[in-house]
Amino acid sequence: MTDEEFEAAKRESTSRFKLVRWIRNRFFTGVIIALPVIATVIGVSWIVQKIDNNVLKFLPGIINPKTYLGFDIPGLGLIISIVLLFLLGVIASNFIGNSVIKAGERLLARVPVVSPVYNALKQIVTTVAQQKDRAFRDVCLLEYPRKGLYAVGFVTADLSGAPAEKLPKGYVCVFVPTTPNPTSGFLLFVKETDIQILDMTPEEGAKMIISGGMVSSNEALYADDPEMQKLLAKQGKLKVTPPS
Repeated sequence: MTDEEFEAAKRESTSRFKLVRWIRNRFFTGVIIALPVIATVIGVSWIVQKIDNNVLKFLPGIINPKTYLGFDIPGLGLIISIVLLFLLGVIASNFIGNSVIKAGERLLARVPVVSPVYNALKQIVTTVAQQKDRAFRDVCLLEYPRKGLYAVGFVTADLSGAPAEKLPKGYVCVFVPTTPNPTSGFLLFVKETDIQILDMTPEEGAKMIISGGMVSSNEALYADDPEMQKLLAKQGKLKVTPPS
C-alpha cells in the first residue's frame, strides 16, 4: 500500500469513527432526555390507575360511565376522590358533621382488631399535621453511625413523649433514610447542638439519598437552563443567589 492509499484509508477510518461517535452521543442524549419523562408518565399513570381501580369498583353501575360507554374514563376515580375528600372536609367543619364523625370514631374504638390500627394511624396523621411547619423541612448533617462518618437526615419534630422524660432538654427526632430506598430508615434522638442544618430543600436531600450522592442540588441539575431556574425559584425549590 502506497503512502497516499494509507492516508486515504486513515481519513476514511477517522470519518467513520466520528460518525459512529456522533450517532452514539446523540443516542445517549435521547436516552437521558426520554428516561425521566417515561418514568414520570409511568409513575403517574400507575398511581391514577390504582386510585381508579379502587374507587370505581364501589361506584354503582347506574352512575358508572363504563356501563354506557363500555370503557373506563382515565382519572375519573381520582376526580371522585378529590371531590369526596373536599366534601368530607366541608362536613367535618360544621357542628353536626363533626359530631357524626366523632360518633363514628367512638364506634371504631370499640372494635377489637380495628381500634389499635385506627388509633395508631390517627395519632400519626394528627402529629404530622401539628408538626407541619417543621416536619421534614429541615435537612441536617449528623455523625452516624460512628464518629467520623456523617449521614444526611430530616428533622421531623421536637422530642416528646416517654423518651423526652428520660433525656435532657434540647433533643430532636431525626429520620435517617436508607439509600436508595428512602421509605425505610432509622429514627434517632439527637441533641440539637449535634446536628448541622444544611442549606438544602427536602427535595434536594431526597434526591441526594436516592441517587447515592450523585445528584445534590437543583442548581447543578439546571445550571444551563435559566428559565427552569426561574420556575423552580418561584416554587421555592431553588435558592437564588443575589448578584455580587
